[in-house]
Amino acid sequence: MRLMAFMNAKKQQRLDPGASPHLAETIEATDRKIKDYLLRQHLSLWQPISTAPNNHDLELKVLDGASSVVFPFPCRRTNTGEWINTDLETGIDIQPTKWRPWQKAKARKPELSTSSGLPQQNERRGAIHE
Repeated sequence: MRLMAFMNAKKQQRLDPGASPHLAETIEATDRKIKDYLLRQHLSLWQPISTAPNNHDLELKVLDGASSVVFPFPCRRTNTGEWINTDLETGIDIQPTKWRPWQKAKARKPELSTSSGLPQQNERRGAIHE
């Protein structure tokens, strides 16, 4: 509710017609940043699994004994109610409890540069070199 009240109040504000164009641009840019921040805050909240949409990449939380676990990969519920790992496009047998939109970029697959197909490791430092 506070977000809507803030946005409505912002629409009612008007700049002085003689104000600098730079000031107007700065205010507009700041306004966009605030709205983006508030949207990210809203999207970061966990929702009950009963409200999860079908066919969207979601971040899921499941119960593991007494604690909850968040999957490190995006999942998607199909129209038939089955859950799939979106990255691997394989079915998973889970009973999630919460969801929120997946906001992380897909993990970059490592590029292997040796003839053996494995990353090279510097034995002295333990660093992996591609």
